[in-house]
Amino acid sequence: MSKLFLHLGIAAAVWMAPRAGHAAQPATPELVEKGRQAYQFHCAPCHGAAGHGDGPAAYLLYPKPRNFAKAQYRLVSTWEQVPTDEDLFGAITRGMPGSAMPSWPGLSEETRWGLVHYLKTLADHPLEYGPPAQPPEEGGPGTGVIEVPPEPLYDQAAQERAAELFAQGCAGCHGATGKGDGQTRQIDSDGYPTRPRDLTRGIYKGAPTPQEVYRRIVAGLPGTPMPMSDWAPGADAWALTQYVLAMSSPRQRQRNEMLRFSIQTPRVPKLPSHPDDGEWRAADPVNLHLMPLWWRDDRVEEVTVRALHDGAELAVLMEWHDDTEDHTAIRPQDFRDAAAVQFALSPDPPFFGMGSPGRQVNIWMWKAERQADLVAFQDLEAVYPNIGIDSYPNLLKSPLEQPMRHALTLESDPTFVTGWGAGNIVSDPTRKNAAEDLQAQGQGTLKAHPRFDQEVVAEGVYQSNSYHVVFRRTFKPKGKEGVVLKPGATVPVAFAVWDGSHGDRDGKKSVTIWQELKLAP
Repeated sequence: MSKLFLHLGIAAAVWMAPRAGHAAQPATPELVEKGRQAYQFHCAPCHGAAGHGDGPAAYLLYPKPRNFAKAQYRLVSTWEQVPTDEDLFGAITRGMPGSAMPSWPGLSEETRWGLVHYLKTLADHPLEYGPPAQPPEEGGPGTGVIEVPPEPLYDQAAQERAAELFAQGCAGCHGATGKGDGQTRQIDSDGYPTRPRDLTRGIYKGAPTPQEVYRRIVAGLPGTPMPMSDWAPGADAWALTQYVLAMSSPRQRQRNEMLRFSIQTPRVPKLPSHPDDGEWRAADPVNLHLMPLWWRDDRVEEVTVRALHDGAELAVLMEWHDDTEDHTAIRPQDFRDAAAVQFALSPDPPFFGMGSPGRQVNIWMWKAERQADLVAFQDLEAVYPNIGIDSYPNLLKSPLEQPMRHALTLESDPTFVTGWGAGNIVSDPTRKNAAEDLQAQGQGTLKAHPRFDQEVVAEGVYQSNSYHVVFRRTFKPKGKEGVVLKPGATVPVAFAVWDGSHGDRDGKKSVTIWQELKLAP
């Protein structure tokens, strides 16, 4: 196994990486077929059935999904900028922080190796490696795998040399202080605009270890404006690596790992109904990293989750930081804050992005706007209190005409208030709950459960620049579309958060990968 995979981030390596000494699995027809099946199930929604980066979810994602037909991979460890099998395996295992590509800890090692070999069959041209590894000559690259020399001492002279190199070769894109605010316009090989990495946040598409940052600096990122280095590898590359790493902290680099956790759900005599109830002390908090599908640096980074049950009902608490409370979406330029819990209906979960055809998920959603409606129904006059109303009198003097302010009241006939009359739970001004119970089988299939099956209850509180939202529902739903729970069960669960002040809505959101919700007996 190459050194690349052995240098994954420590936290990720605990559960994702094969133990040292595990050899790469060679391609066999059976393994490639296993990879093909996993690809169609987990990867095609973003990358497309033929790997052209045009899956049904691709329009929701930034940066855009990789086009495997071009075989132009970002993370490479060879002078020829061609990935080794270990490079591909590492990218699948760890994901690509700074993009919408998650890690895949739920896939077996064998399945991930199958994906490596299947992905190579999607390339228009076979991946070609150069001659056997040779060290670089003076002023030029070598061949084969980039060998990382031992890390030298980062003394005052090395710092000064690194600052000089950064100013000459990096600041034009990454900015003088590494915040990604340089003046050079960025376009990738597919013609899409892209942003230089803000190095002060510690988010790297490769593993955030010194050896891998060294390789990124030396080999560049094929298909992006990040070039192969012009200076000789060795002391200069190491000095620059240490200089870049010093711009962020180890905790910043580690917390961007998309890890999979078990959310322990103790059984208690009484369930909390409010975020501030003392019963929540019985549940251990779990901090989950959130990944924005439309990437931005200023984002909700983590959500803290707690869960409890009483043998008949489940309560889930989500807490996250948000500098602004966005509780109305009446104006076209406004969007609401929201949160959701997603459950798989089987132990083998479907695609984490709202399921897949024939593989349904159950979603419990809370919206800040619906919470505000419980205090005072949010209508145009809530935003435009002095709005003018044009009235066109009905010449037939119909008793249904309501040409005056405050025309819509709870005494109105729902038959003539379209959404309300059609049974749309969002349009119902009489609702007493801020939750929606939903189902989906992939992008564009979201729909609400029937009114009789709207059993999820949610309450949210915004205080001290943070949201605290509680979801509750009985273990067994009335309808057939909801997740069925029971004591002692383990259920795949994922979470999503929408930040209205940054334009989040619909599929533009921050999500987790599948986690395990373990209900105590």
